[in-house]
Formats: sequence, structure tokens, C-alpha cells
Amino acid sequence: MVGIYFIIDTLIQLSAFFGNTWLHLSMYMLSLIPFTLTSLPIVFLIIYILTGNKYMGAAVSSVFLIFSFLYIYTILVTRDINLITTQWGWITSSNSNIANTIYLSGLFIVPTSMILGLLTIFLLKHISKYRKYKICLSFYSISIVYDFLLLSSISQTGELMIASKILIFLGVVLGYFANFPPRVVKTKYFPSISTID
Repeated sequence: MVGIYFIIDTLIQLSAFFGNTWLHLSMYMLSLIPFTLTSLPIVFLIIYILTGNKYMGAAVSSVFLIFSFLYIYTILVTRDINLITTQWGWITSSNSNIANTIYLSGLFIVPTSMILGLLTIFLLKHISKYRKYKICLSFYSISIVYDFLLLSSISQTGELMIASKILIFLGVVLGYFANFPPRVVKTKYFPSISTID
């Protein structure tokens, strides 16, 4: 979802470069779909880890799908969109208090709290260091990407938008290192794993 969002975001910035306002707003509306649906796989993963039941994960995720639909519908109906021109490009965000409340309360606060809660559980749990490294770093990366994805979408300055996207990239890199630890990390902290490799 994050990859799809940034493909569309690239098209948004290209439309700004060429001065095409209609394409810019159209791509912004399209970007709302992956932007709001990002919470669904996160919630599914957390519920599945906690319960081991994929049907339960799908059921809980469907609740967040309703919030996603309400958020997009509210923006489409109100058309309360803020378009800011900066030297870094055009910044587009929603001015609708109802839509922003739906996103923050339904699609941001709850998944973020679930991530932090599960992260705390695994930090305190007695499991192997290597497994704890992979799980906790994965949740750190998800949290960073998810939090700064929101910041990128509501930023009012070009500098804040660029900074948030750099931090999103950092979160993606951490996610890669969670699944594929650098050799120096494996050798220094997990010598038994590196020996097996």
C-alpha cells in the first residue's frame, strides 16, 4: 500500500511540475485509497499474531475498511481541500474537520496504539534475541512509516513534507534490515545465526 501511495504521489508531484491542477487533484483523490487502506494489513497482522485466527483478523480489519470508506466519502462530498504551492512542489491536504477526525480516531490512533502495545509485549517477552530483533525492528519500521505517512499528508510546508518522506524511507530501510540483518550485526550480536548461515 505504501508503495502504491508513493507511485501516485510521484504522479502528483509531476503534475505540479507541469502545472496541471486537474491531474494533481485527481491523483490526490486516487491516493486516498492506498493512504487509508494502509491500516488494514497492519490491523490484520496484529490480530493474527495475538489470536492466531486469520478470520478474526479479517473481521476486525473490515471495521477499519468502513472508516476508510467514510473518510474518502467525506472528502469527496465536502471537497474541502487545501492546495498550497511551495518551492518543493504542491501540497494537498484535507480541510474537513469531520474527515480528519474520522482518520485520526478510526484509522490512526487505534492501529498505532496496537503497534506500540504489541511491541511492548515482545520487548518484555522471553524469546531469542534474534527473533526479538526481527519482530521488534519490524514493528519499529511499521510505526515510523505509518506515523510519518500521516505527517506527510498533513504537512503545510515543503520542508516538513520532504523531511517526513525521508523518514518514511528510513522506516522502509529498517524494515528491510529487520528481515535481512546486515552481516556485521549477525556476526557481532547473533554469532550462532551467522555460523549457521
